[in-house]
Amino acid sequence: MKKVVITGAGVVSPIGSGLEEFFQGLHNSSRGVDRITNFDTEFFPTALGAEVRQSRMVFRSDPAVDRKEVFIRKSMDELFRTSRVDRYDPADRLLHLGAGIDYFDFLGYVRQKSRRDWNSCNLRAHRVADMLAGEFDVRGGHFVNVSACVASTQAMGLSLRLLRNTPGKAVITGGLDSMLSHLHYMGFYSLGALSKWRGEPSSACRPFDRNRCGLVIGEGAAAYLFEREENAERETIFCEVAGYGSTMDAYMVTDPEPSGGSLAQAALDAIQDAGITPDDIDTVDMHGTGTVKNATAEAKAMEFLFPKRFRDIPVFALKGQIGHLIGACGAVEALGVIDMLKHQRVLPSVNCDQPDPGVPLRIVREEPLSMKINHVLKINAAFGGQNTAMVFSKYEQ
Repeated sequence: MKKVVITGAGVVSPIGSGLEEFFQGLHNSSRGVDRITNFDTEFFPTALGAEVRQSRMVFRSDPAVDRKEVFIRKSMDELFRTSRVDRYDPADRLLHLGAGIDYFDFLGYVRQKSRRDWNSCNLRAHRVADMLAGEFDVRGGHFVNVSACVASTQAMGLSLRLLRNTPGKAVITGGLDSMLSHLHYMGFYSLGALSKWRGEPSSACRPFDRNRCGLVIGEGAAAYLFEREENAERETIFCEVAGYGSTMDAYMVTDPEPSGGSLAQAALDAIQDAGITPDDIDTVDMHGTGTVKNATAEAKAMEFLFPKRFRDIPVFALKGQIGHLIGACGAVEALGVIDMLKHQRVLPSVNCDQPDPGVPLRIVREEPLSMKINHVLKINAAFGGQNTAMVFSKYEQ
């Protein structure tokens, strides 16, 4: 089976834009959650979000701007500037992105007060891929996954499958999202999903903590260059993309399936796809939204997957730092996995101050855990019972 590797990346996130700033934020355990400034939250009972800081003044004057479109363009700018994607003919470049949902200018629609103006306020998700393919001269095909919180993980996993069977091509993949708007924020609030935290805003997202009380919506984007090993220049390789798995249990629109069985199956599929066994996994990058039900379902999945060592295998979650980036979460969080493989240490789960005894996992907290890391399992889950998993491995020739 042909190896697929990552040879370039770009990112925009609540803890830093550009790889250098993002990794610095990771290492400093920076926290990007604060009070929302990009739209008026006066009538919302909660007002917390993980905003991209550079955007706070840029978008407030024009709510019709699709924020995630700006983020992915900046991410791809960095990718094209720092990678060697230009070695590929435009016809051999493909684009496959994950996004949470279409963009809808709710306030503009309300002001116009006419259903006939719906289309002028609604921007289809595929529009971003169409636009970027033209701007960056990607002529081999472009695709977009719109599947909520697993969108970018699915896009990356499907890019892996495509490259294994398609010689001579390169795929630009990743994800983008921003749901920091009146309409989407109210939607999450009506589901009872948002954090009810009343303390310091930066502590509001608390994956696996006994005092966790809901998710915090974030925003951002990340883009990657996937190449087959045979075409990649060795000095540019970040890591190997080794395996992918995806399942759908359709348990409920909002809640995860409580036994964790379907999530565990996605993880097992990814591990088998990588040609390894669960015993070869060194650490797990959890979905870790900070909600009560998600944490217990993930713990059950780990028990299914690692019956003899689920209490011992170190796990972590990044959302305490960056919030929940919805469709972009898998792509941006994968940079944390890349960092761990490079530096051979597991990142700490920020804000997990008092681990929940009902979640019997070895959650790395406070300080990074130095250890030998060859294979990292990454899992994500989404509304409707969607589950995805990927295995990223230290590159070995």
